[in-house]
Amino acid sequence: MQMQRPQLNRSPQRQRGVTTILAVLMMLSLFTFLAVVTDTGRLYLAKRSLQKDADLAAMETALRYCRDQSLDVEAMTLADLDVLSPARNNFKGNNTNSTVTMTRVDNAVTASISYRVPASLFEQLLPSDDNEINLTASATAKACEPSAKLGISTNLLEVNLLNGVLGELLGTNIALTLASWQGLADVDINLLDFTNALASVGISVAQDGLITGTASVADILDVAATVLSNAGGDSAVAASILENEIVDQVIASPNIALGSILSVASTDPDSALDVGLNVLDLVKGVIYLGGKDNETVVDVPIALLGLADVVVKLQITEAPQFAIGNPELAKADPYGNNAIYVQTAQIKTFISLELPILGTLDSVLTNPLISDITDTANSLLSLNLIDVLGDILCLVGCVQEKDKVDIDFLSTPRVDIAVYGGRGEARVTDYKCDGGKSLDVDTTTSTLSVVLGQFGDNVAEAESNVFSTSPLVPEPLPILDIGSVHVKKTCVLAICSYQYKKGSGWTSDINQADRQAYTGGGIGLALDTEVVGDGPTGQTISDNPDATCLPGVKDELNFNCADFEATDPLSSLVTTLSGVQPEFYTPSNGNVLGTVTSLVGATANTLISTISSLISSTLSPILDPVLNSLLKTLGVSLANAEVGAALTCENDKVRLTN
Repeated sequence: MQMQRPQLNRSPQRQRGVTTILAVLMMLSLFTFLAVVTDTGRLYLAKRSLQKDADLAAMETALRYCRDQSLDVEAMTLADLDVLSPARNNFKGNNTNSTVTMTRVDNAVTASISYRVPASLFEQLLPSDDNEINLTASATAKACEPSAKLGISTNLLEVNLLNGVLGELLGTNIALTLASWQGLADVDINLLDFTNALASVGISVAQDGLITGTASVADILDVAATVLSNAGGDSAVAASILENEIVDQVIASPNIALGSILSVASTDPDSALDVGLNVLDLVKGVIYLGGKDNETVVDVPIALLGLADVVVKLQITEAPQFAIGNPELAKADPYGNNAIYVQTAQIKTFISLELPILGTLDSVLTNPLISDITDTANSLLSLNLIDVLGDILCLVGCVQEKDKVDIDFLSTPRVDIAVYGGRGEARVTDYKCDGGKSLDVDTTTSTLSVVLGQFGDNVAEAESNVFSTSPLVPEPLPILDIGSVHVKKTCVLAICSYQYKKGSGWTSDINQADRQAYTGGGIGLALDTEVVGDGPTGQTISDNPDATCLPGVKDELNFNCADFEATDPLSSLVTTLSGVQPEFYTPSNGNVLGTVTSLVGATANTLISTISSLISSTLSPILDPVLNSLLKTLGVSLANAEVGAALTCENDKVRLTN
């Protein structure tokens, strides 16, 4: 008989105790998580609110101190408490649960706040002696920091030159009138508005003042026109000139880095950039930079003294720069990252001209002294064509071949001149804002490197050599060339004819003969020298009673208050040219030229002196207007002390530094 297994009776009521325990544990976990999230969020918001209060207290107290620097620590602490009062900013602290301290270093004000709050709202449900946590916040602010600006004067004397130079750098035709150029020169553009607008073309200003990004010249000038148009008034007129007469003429233009010509030496770029910059200076700087980056060689339209054969070309090697910043930081390190420093355009200039002195040399070339040189050279160099015995033997009939001395005077009157440099610089070294304001500026005048001679067989080759990256190796300008030609003399019954060697044959025209240059040596003129201007020259530009010499950074610069008494490098250049020295060529046939010139004596010295004087007197009046017009139009005028400066001691801005 099979046994049945007994059935177990499992009632649901027996499971209810376990479910209750799990539910209680889960509720406790959720309550703990809720407490953590709630207290964390509450403390975060309290800390954030406390930091806001510290920021407000620091900024307002810094502004109050700037306007009244007689405030002591106690007075500034009271100012902090005024900012934090419940009536103004609803600060919950009081004398028992909070403290406010204030410290100052120079014009930097630091507000520190501590505030005790419950550590946990849920912990208050349980009795505890320590249920508070101390929150702290601090902020440092600076107000009314000084701002300084340096500028380079604008010269509008050569409108045609300015049109030609800027037009060629842009690859287009610019034909602005003097009134249009003056319309640009009379207006400033706000740099803060300008740099903000440049974000649309990919140029931005970082927090440290570094300007990054590139854009085309046309896009940058178009943005400038838009900013000026929005400003209205005279700025709108300048915008129309810029847009319609310059930007619309540009077909293509290279991308440039605006940071190469505009530097912001400040830890607060927004405050530093809230200044004006002359529109014409901005336009020229941007276009120069475009020409520099594109290595453009410009044909400068200069007509001088009625001369037709004058070639003037230039290449921008360094565009002018504009600088704004905090003079307090610049004073601490004038050559560091916070330097307020500007420099003028460096250029490479090529001048080639036909010397208009051949007519003047007629009296020199027909001077009887020339025959003395010829006779002496013939004798010493053994280049006599016919001696007495040869003449007698040749009466009946003969054929003789010999070399004949052929002396050329200034056979190629083209002179090439290369001028490198044209740089001037200025930097802020100190400032003063107590009892009147002043700005100390150091300037260094231009250094010009001048090379004179002949740089190639023709103008095109000379130009290529000047603007190439290879070192320029000039040939002296030939003044006296003691050369030779090979002559064949044929006589029949005392009737003689002459032929001159030309290639493998002969010619009866001596001008087409194969001439051997400098067989007996020669004399040339050359110059390769550096004209150095003044080293650093300092001057204090002080404000005058009517505030025109050192205006605010938002006002127009005054270029008539500084007199650095700098040496004019162009004057030094002309003086250098007047001292051009002759260079002697070595004879190609082994004779010692020194012996020749020694025996020629006073005759050769007189000739050299006369020709040197003629060339110097010809070059000086030509180079003066060329270089002066060119450099002034480019804005290279720091060497002449045309420096404009501006200083604002209190720029009505306040900023947090941490």
